[in-house]
Amino acid sequence: MSDTLDDIVTEPHKYDKFLHTNGVGYAFLEVPVDFLNQQMPDYANWAVAEEDEEGNPTEYKTLGEYTIGQIPSIDGTTVVITLAAMEAQTYRTPAITYDDLQDWEDWLGLHGYALDDWLTIAERRTLLASEAYSETE
Repeated sequence: MSDTLDDIVTEPHKYDKFLHTNGVGYAFLEVPVDFLNQQMPDYANWAVAEEDEEGNPTEYKTLGEYTIGQIPSIDGTTVVITLAAMEAQTYRTPAITYDDLQDWEDWLGLHGYALDDWLTIAERRTLLASEAYSETE
């Protein structure tokens, strides 16, 4: 048996479908607008909203304050969010790693969302072109 590169079979990573042609992962999720009020976990980067005098966190951002690229449906009941963080009011971090996606999967799983619920760029584009998000004449 030979161990040449031709003989090695690589399994696709579970997040590979979220990779853009530029090599960066982009994932999206449609959620009820009320879900934006969920408090982010204390381990999320840039999730601290308030600190005391010693720099200890006293309040954490909600999902609505944390995520970027929020597009509400026409009826205002759902919103498509980008699974990426807003580092500060003037600085956003949309490019995420597989580790970041794993953190999102873990946290969203606690709220009943599975990886199969996430949207790729193409799926997001299709959803945003639907009647729920786009007024067509």
